[in-house]
Amino acid sequence: MSVESAIAYIKRMREDEDFRRVLNRNSDNEGANWAFVKDAGYEFTMAEFKKAQEAIYQDHGITPIL
Repeated sequence: MSVESAIAYIKRMREDEDFRRVLNRNSDNEGANWAFVKDAGYEFTMAEFKKAQEAIYQDHGITPIL
């Protein structure tokens, strides 16, 4: 599990419409979504995902709205 994996996942979500569509279609089934993400080669915790978001915000000079 890693922040790097979460960053790669976020980038793919932004760039790959088909990938994003599958996840959005199954948004009500958290277990299926996590399985899909893992099968796609990504492995991270929610804490790592939040750190990845922060890193991306910092890279792009974005201040998140709290």
